[in-house]
Amino acid sequence: MAKLLAWLQSPGLYARVNDAFAHMLSRTRDEIEGKAVADIHPDQAAEILSMMERGAEEGLGELSEPIILPVTPAVSLSCRLMCTPQGDHWLMVAEPIYQAGHYSLGNLNDTEQVPRLKTSLDYVISQARLDNEHIALVKLSVERFNWLQETLGEQAAEQVMSDVAERIQVGLRRYDTLYRIRNDRLLIQLRHVGCAEEALRVANRLNELLAYAVRVDRREIHLSTAVGIALAPLQANDAGELMGAVSQALKTAQRSQGAGVRLYDPTRQRKALTVDDFARLIKPDYEQMAIGFRPVYGVSSHRIEVAQLTPLFKGVPCLGSNESLLAPFFEGEGGWQTYLTWLFGQLELPLARLAQHTKFQGVVITLGAEIVELPGFIEFMAQRIHLPKSLRTHVIIEFDAIETRDHEGVLFDIEALGYRIALNRLSDYLPPIQQLKELEPSLLKLDAELVEDMVSNLARRRQLEKIADIAADLDIPLGAEGVQSAGLRMQLTHQGVSYMQGDYFGRLLSSEMLQEQLILENM
Repeated sequence: MAKLLAWLQSPGLYARVNDAFAHMLSRTRDEIEGKAVADIHPDQAAEILSMMERGAEEGLGELSEPIILPVTPAVSLSCRLMCTPQGDHWLMVAEPIYQAGHYSLGNLNDTEQVPRLKTSLDYVISQARLDNEHIALVKLSVERFNWLQETLGEQAAEQVMSDVAERIQVGLRRYDTLYRIRNDRLLIQLRHVGCAEEALRVANRLNELLAYAVRVDRREIHLSTAVGIALAPLQANDAGELMGAVSQALKTAQRSQGAGVRLYDPTRQRKALTVDDFARLIKPDYEQMAIGFRPVYGVSSHRIEVAQLTPLFKGVPCLGSNESLLAPFFEGEGGWQTYLTWLFGQLELPLARLAQHTKFQGVVITLGAEIVELPGFIEFMAQRIHLPKSLRTHVIIEFDAIETRDHEGVLFDIEALGYRIALNRLSDYLPPIQQLKELEPSLLKLDAELVEDMVSNLARRRQLEKIADIAADLDIPLGAEGVQSAGLRMQLTHQGVSYMQGDYFGRLLSSEMLQEQLILENM
């Protein structure tokens, strides 16, 4: 179904646009409405005006020929115009440029089909970004396909691929799409994906559907498949990056004994991005950062009571979850100061709104030792961060527990400024009891590996019990990261964990979505 984007009027002015279209153009509605088409789309203005003129002359009440309209450098829309009966207004609609079902795209080197696929992906990625969702690409390779062709013949090999496609189609949802991109490769586009684990579950289910033998000319052929997965905008910003990422994931799966499912891992596979490249991408462009919040739920209330703050970098997939990674790129005079000023400045408005909810405990900001050790850190926090005292108590600054031995004085100084302290990565190291009593941290957080290992490792489970006992004796809330299942959540609840974080509890939220969710939960 076509989606209405805008109303145009003679002589080529935008009368009204919807919010989604304005967002894709990186403008507000006020900046578009009343403006000429030539001001908004200078390269496509002639084509659009020509369509409008022809429609006025012919009294067209039907959609025009499609216009490819680039709305960003990475995203293009297939748009059409329709003249209203009065002849002085035109509707601009975006047509779905993806196609449900299974159809062949031929070889990826096809000059006509590849741009079509990329344009479709760019459109779907832009919609996923607006809806705060992800799309996933699943690339599947049928191993030993050349052997099938040589042994059974071309026709039998095609029958095998047809059977594979039919099985996969059974496992897809109505809004997923299946493409054949090479003789032995299939590409599956999964829409409305909440997190990586959800995409993995779908890919594993598809792989299981291919576990049964295919019957060809009274012979049973057992297939071996390798599957790669990548997500956008989580791991890629546009179609080109996403297709490259899923290809890398597939190569990793093929190297792992030629079969299995692999999720794209940018920390291992984006080695081509040098430190200098990375620094150029993010160092001067604080405006290109956005803040998201990872929900941290209180066990007793099952509601968001703390939120983990995450700086997000446009154009750099999967980075920003750990601020200590940023320190090397802010070396030199004023770099880290500019960063922290930006960070707290961006935080003030949403924090002021969130603080109105009585049960909301605060926002966690992770600061690594690299930033804490920089010259003048405490003086800077005291003199340059102008966060009202009423809001500072809602800021929980998080340090690695193992660093408290070297930075005890800094932690006390931070508390003296009105902030609260959280200690993270409690596992093999636990600060001395006396130090915990004096510091009185607002939150102790278990290391994610400890949480994962406690299920199967008795020694690790006893270690967690010891930490839980200490937290209970000192009346300090205990939090856990990496909680991926209801069963694990139940076990941690019995261990006395008060807060939990992980994909089980939901995906990254914007400040607006976080506030909406708090209101919906009557907090």
